[in-house]
Amino acid sequence: MAQEHLTIGRSEHIALPELGIARVAAKIDTGAYRSALHFQRLQVRTVDGEKQLTVTFQMGGQRKKKVFRKFKRVAVKSSNGEVSKRYLISTRVRLGAHSVRVQFTLFDRSDMKFQVLLGRKFLRGRFVVDVGGKDLVG
Repeated sequence: MAQEHLTIGRSEHIALPELGIARVAAKIDTGAYRSALHFQRLQVRTVDGEKQLTVTFQMGGQRKKKVFRKFKRVAVKSSNGEVSKRYLISTRVRLGAHSVRVQFTLFDRSDMKFQVLLGRKFLRGRFVVDVGGKDLVG
């Protein structure tokens, strides 16, 4: 029997509970492999022999700071073909009644309409996108 998928719109409001963000608009991008998250500032430092990534987020009208002990750098190819190295972190996304752990690359999206982009890795096996709709989950 086929698994039923939840239909979501081309943009949805989500929560990032582990980051303390209660509500922020996210663009659903079926062309993007990974998800991306806007950061305002980041700093890598070594504490007690362990590398830590401190990230300041400014989104949804809130400013939050979070320290990540698990992170890595990955190569990301943009839509125009340029390859850049970005930090990759993992955090939970809440969309309606669904809660999903998602890997995000950190990127300065300050010049873009949406501070959060949800890609195919987030969608796969869970959601289908109705490109004619917005905030279908509410």
